[in-house]
Amino acid sequence: MIQRVDQIGQGKHPVSAEYLGAFLEFVTESGIDASAILLDAGLTPESIINQSQFVGSDTFIRAVKSLLNQRPDPHHAYRFARRVSELRHGTAGVVAQNSRTLREAMELGMRYIRPQVGNTNRLLVRTENDTMTMMMVPLNSKSDADYDHEIDCFISIVLLLGTEIRGRRMSGTTDHAFNNELKVTHSNDGFSLDKAGLPPGLKITFNAPHVELVLHSEYLDTPLLAPSHELQAVALRQLECQDPGANISDRVRGVFQRLEPDVPDLETVAEALHMSRATLKRKLKANGSTFQDIKDSFRLRRASNLLRDTEASVDEIAAELRFTDASGFSKAFRRWTGLAPSEWRLAQQADANQS
Repeated sequence: MIQRVDQIGQGKHPVSAEYLGAFLEFVTESGIDASAILLDAGLTPESIINQSQFVGSDTFIRAVKSLLNQRPDPHHAYRFARRVSELRHGTAGVVAQNSRTLREAMELGMRYIRPQVGNTNRLLVRTENDTMTMMMVPLNSKSDADYDHEIDCFISIVLLLGTEIRGRRMSGTTDHAFNNELKVTHSNDGFSLDKAGLPPGLKITFNAPHVELVLHSEYLDTPLLAPSHELQAVALRQLECQDPGANISDRVRGVFQRLEPDVPDLETVAEALHMSRATLKRKLKANGSTFQDIKDSFRLRRASNLLRDTEASVDEIAAELRFTDASGFSKAFRRWTGLAPSEWRLAQQADANQS
């Protein structure tokens, strides 16, 4: 594993050190000795003072695990999400802050605010006429030896809820009752809405198959307070110039979107991006991603849409997504979500009936 020279700690994916700084402040305000958290994460106070730009994802996860072990509380993620919503997010934050609407800010933010917490290849965004749905693809406890449901739930809530609250801050609508919805995988045992401090109007659904945020048009079409198109353009140019290969994952996703509903292979995508297969694989690896990760994310999004919005059979969906047979598709879908396609479809229908 190649580690960035401006990164402390270990892990495949770099996490902005801005998150670690905010997390340590949050820990201290929760009455816990931050030095104990650092020790559990394998970091020294000196490494924090040196102010590296990134921290390894495994190290950040160990810090989160230390907090949850020392002071179990189902509300930690919700409180920390509010703290994360106050962060600047560097140049990418400038791009989002100077968008015309929250819809544009969300679309650009998902493209440029990288890294977030951990592997953002797991983040799927689905846009329809009046809603935008952000979903964290769940890890599978059987195929991932390091899987920890509590930590995964914590990080997913922080990322998605923090995004929703930051949008309110940017548009000056923190007190407005938007009809958005947050779906979480944990139960409501010991949970208090007052202690969680959810923003006005936000509905929460417990025991969901994955963590998901649904944003509605009233929220998405809200204008930002005082956007500067000139400042945004400068920030966008700077992001593109910082590392021409930094957004290679997004360029690959763009090819998938252009060719939808077809599912392109590695060679097709490489040709579309005017590079060899080896070069594309190397660039993706340097960006902390793989072609298979992106292909799986695309397939999951398409499969979810077809299962939820159509009556297509599992065999038909498997064929459209270029699986050799329905069995292969079902195994992959269970690996992605923890549920068989038919079980996932029934869960979505049950949610719709309750709404």
